[in-house]
Amino acid sequence: MFRRFVVFLGLAATGVGVWLITTEQTKNAACNASHHTGGSGLSGTGIGVGASCLNIAFSYFGGFVLIAFGVLTVAVALSMMGKTRRNKNPRRVDPIHYPYKNPHGH
Repeated sequence: MFRRFVVFLGLAATGVGVWLITTEQTKNAACNASHHTGGSGLSGTGIGVGASCLNIAFSYFGGFVLIAFGVLTVAVALSMMGKTRRNKNPRRVDPIHYPYKNPHGH
């Protein structure tokens, strides 16, 4: 039950990360266009990054971190679920029957 919750948490984190990246895509394109024309940055010189562009960069970074965390969480949880399933039903090996009788009669 807990591992399924962890898988759900990983999928949710990945979804939020993808959402962050896709919603900031248009803002990023506008920021890149204004940055190359010299409209933002330090005193209009075209050097540096404006405050709005930094916020977009932080959102992008957060989105990629959430995607990486989510994918890693899901991978670890699924591998642990697979190991648990394998260990629940171990193969039973038939005992080796010794073909000879005990000569001492014990």
